[in-house]
Amino acid sequence: MSQTLLRAAQGTVFAGLVSFGLAVQADTHQLYQASGMQTHQQHFQQALSKASSRYAAQLPAALADSLMRKSSERFAPDRMEARAMASLSINLSDQQLNDALQFYRSTLGQQIIAAETRATSPAEVSRMQDGVPAQNTSAARTALLSRLGKQLPALDMGEEVSLALASLATQSANDMLGGLLTIPDGLAGQGRGTLRAQMEPNLPQTLAYVYRDLSDQQLSDYADWSESDTGRAFFQAASAAARDALNP
Repeated sequence: MSQTLLRAAQGTVFAGLVSFGLAVQADTHQLYQASGMQTHQQHFQQALSKASSRYAAQLPAALADSLMRKSSERFAPDRMEARAMASLSINLSDQQLNDALQFYRSTLGQQIIAAETRATSPAEVSRMQDGVPAQNTSAARTALLSRLGKQLPALDMGEEVSLALASLATQSANDMLGGLLTIPDGLAGQGRGTLRAQMEPNLPQTLAYVYRDLSDQQLSDYADWSESDTGRAFFQAASAAARDALNP
């Protein structure tokens, strides 16, 4: 083969690989959007900004500046999104990604995402500061919510958000102290089990409130999907994506 033909062949292969990579990236980004992950991240950024502004006014100037700087570095939206999508692409096969995308584009999937993203919106979070309004559910609906709660990564994500923020504060405090009085980096991690134990009892009522507008049949269909191979794979991948996005 002549050098000209060889270079042409190599160029064709390279172009094909690039096209394949862009297609995978496009599919992953579509799932990132369709599953509500992009909206949840936007809500996280809004909550982070509000919390940072509130706490900055209560902290010494040096610590406040360190916290704000590290927050901007660690939780930069574009970097968080890139880490989350890279994690999704690694942890989902092409078939799983396409099946999950098809589900979340369905009428039921869109209704679910509307309910879940509403729950993480700043307005709704503010409304629930004093607790989730009690929901009276039938035994059958309670059983459906229990099935769903065993599959959803709600507790995992709650842990990751809380611990990431705690770690950020610890690191900023250590920077300010200059190592003279070092706060152990593992201190937040030691509370992981305690944190989960505190959140878990509230999960049934939280799910009942979040999915209050879904009918029993819709909730049953969602529980069925959550227990399918694709549903399990997606929730595991979503949990890993959240962890990777929060922990560079």
